Amino acid sequence: MAVVFVGYGLAVQAVLIAFFAARRWAPARADGLGWLSYGCAGSGLLVAVWLVWADQPMRLWVGPLLWAAWAGLGGTVDLWRAVPWRHPIRVAVFVPYVVLYFFAQMFMWWPLWDVAFTAWLVYALLFVANTAMNFSGHSGGEQT
Repeated sequence: MAVVFVGYGLAVQAVLIAFFAARRWAPARADGLGWLSYGCAGSGLLVAVWLVWADQPMRLWVGPLLWAAWAGLGGTVDLWRAVPWRHPIRVAVFVPYVVLYFFAQMFMWWPLWDVAFTAWLVYALLFVANTAMNFSGHSGGEQT
């Protein structure tokens, strides 16, 4: 079951990196990858249910569940309702969005220390890369 957790965590990171890179360097592809990002993160609900069903410890299913919650919120405000919440910042959306995103990242990363240390290192590198691309995308005058 740890393989499912590790694979899911690294897959979400890879998709986020692809999305943030597309937003920066291939904007025509960013919309499709945005849908894919929320879809991949949203599949965390299935991963979480599977891990709970397999009687895995809570530390393994909380991260995927948080990703699913983030994807639900993000998909609603970004894709379904298209709420302009980033510019200007709407605190009622911004705070839960950022909190869910941050804790989904951390609850995927922290357990990897004990589950698969090499994956912990890879996740850390991917997290740094996607965070840097995410920040640079928002600081370059982009309005997404």
